[in-house]
Amino acid sequence: MSISVPEEYDNANWSKAFIEWIRAIRWQSSEGALSMESKLVVLECLHKEFLHITNELAKYYRTHHKEDYYLLRSIPGFGRLVVSAILSELGDIRRFTNESELSNYIGVVPGLHSSGGTEKALGITPRCRSLLRSYIIEAAWIAMRRDPELQAYYRKHQGKNSKSVIVKIAHKLIRRMWSVIRNKQPYIINYQDSLENSTKSGKVKQTA
Repeated sequence: MSISVPEEYDNANWSKAFIEWIRAIRWQSSEGALSMESKLVVLECLHKEFLHITNELAKYYRTHHKEDYYLLRSIPGFGRLVVSAILSELGDIRRFTNESELSNYIGVVPGLHSSGGTEKALGITPRCRSLLRSYIIEAAWIAMRRDPELQAYYRKHQGKNSKSVIVKIAHKLIRRMWSVIRNKQPYIINYQDSLENSTKSGKVKQTA
């Protein structure tokens, strides 16, 4: 039985809609249906365990590291899981002497190299906290949709290597991490400045 995955689901993320699409597949054999149902049951169990661990970690950090937890949560794209991962992997962010040291430790160093008309991402370093880095890069995609400034930055660089651009956005998030913790001030999205800058003949203000 040959099944083509719809284009909107053809990625690494298993959304609720994708799982429902799988459930709706009419299998030619009862064995095939039973096998897929078994895998979906395992997936559901793993998802429940994942949510349980995420909730417990968030609860712990809200209790024992309340200030840092909520400062980091103020950054667009940083949900409970990402913030818990940051605090678990990094501990006290204040131990880093500057934002560059923090970025290097995580493994997100922005850069774009162009050679022979081909752009290559220089934002990924071999020495890193790979799991944390993947969470922050994933958070960058979410933040880009919620923060007008980051959205404008991405649009300005459309046509370039999208992976390189998202690494730069991830680096901006790390700079925000550094800023909110060091200054003890939550991040506030400046919608007005973002709107004004997006209308100035393509000139977009670029800040952390």
